[in-house]
Amino acid sequence: MENYQPENNYNNQNYSAPNYSAPKPKKTAKVGIIILVVILLLVGGFIFFKPVYLMKGLGQQEMGVKIRAGEIVDIVGPGGIYNDFGLYVKLENYNIEGVSFSVADDEVFTKDMQPVYVEIRGQVFRPSLTSIKSVNADGTVNYFTKDEIAQHYVNYRQSYRENSVLKDQMDGFSRQAMKVCVGQNDLRGNAVAEGRDTLRNCIENELEKLTNEIGMYVNNVVVTDVQASEQAMAVINETNQYLLDAEKAKAQAQKLEEEGKANAVQKEAEIRVQQAAQQETARQKVTLAELEEKELIARREVIKAEKENAILEQELNAEKAKAAELEAQADLAKERLMAQIYDENPGYFQLKVSELNASAIKATDKFIIVPEGAMPQLVLGKDVIPTMNVGSSAGSSASSASGLDLTDLFNGG
Repeated sequence: MENYQPENNYNNQNYSAPNYSAPKPKKTAKVGIIILVVILLLVGGFIFFKPVYLMKGLGQQEMGVKIRAGEIVDIVGPGGIYNDFGLYVKLENYNIEGVSFSVADDEVFTKDMQPVYVEIRGQVFRPSLTSIKSVNADGTVNYFTKDEIAQHYVNYRQSYRENSVLKDQMDGFSRQAMKVCVGQNDLRGNAVAEGRDTLRNCIENELEKLTNEIGMYVNNVVVTDVQASEQAMAVINETNQYLLDAEKAKAQAQKLEEEGKANAVQKEAEIRVQQAAQQETARQKVTLAELEEKELIARREVIKAEKENAILEQELNAEKAKAAELEAQADLAKERLMAQIYDENPGYFQLKVSELNASAIKATDKFIIVPEGAMPQLVLGKDVIPTMNVGSSAGSSASSASGLDLTDLFNGG
């Protein structure tokens, strides 16, 4: 055992180790270490380089700023779910709800170097793609663009993401606006009621200018309080009293002036009324004379027309008399001609008399002939015999046959 030297034995006897797979566990460990290192490198690279974000959502009042390798590539929102893959990619968001601010300053000096206490309140809004930036004179609306939002976000990132920083910013803007607007007017122009509306409008306009420079806008700006010092208020009250007295004196003088003008106007009106009455009387007399003249002319025309009508009526009556005379002469000539015919033709005259007598007897008429001195008897019946037809056609023959003179009969024989 003392002389046992394994190394010498291995070297001297050319001993060779048995060949079996002992190194395999060492290779597996190396591969595992390499995989672990790769995983760690990937995790470290993922953490350090941030190559991806998935299913990142925005609220209804949130806008998103997509960034790659430190550069803004897009403005998205409000709302939605977004994904991206690249080098140093991330999605930052900011809230577009109104951030209320309230600023008070104890000593804001007016134009006449009087300190006043001013307090204002309002809301400032971060822009979205539907926010109104300005309104043109023709009524068209300008909205915030993606480029404008991206540019202002780069310059004022903390104001966009942190309300406290934005409130500090608005505190400075408000104080500057108050100093500018209060310093434009004297104490009375800021503290008196009618001056406060002017002050509010001025402060709102100044805040709009300042907030537009950082890509935001304001709304609901109000001047909640404006107070002057006691000494300044005493001056204001004294000035108001002087102004009130001056206004009263001015009103009194104006009243007297108005009364004098009213009296003068009244007298002038009375004179004008008298003149108008005289003028109206003269005009009415002229009108009456013209009417009388027209009436006389009309009467003259009526008399003339009546005279002409009388002359025409006389002429018409004369013509009617002449016509009647000519008509009578014509009728008389006709009668004379018929008399001459009857005189020259007795038979024709008798014929005409017979026809006339016959035409006077109706078909239903009956005659009873009795001897002279006898009492006539009334005979009633449908068919009485003998009867004689005394019509116009048989009148002359019947009278000839019976020997009866019809002319004597109708004349009362």
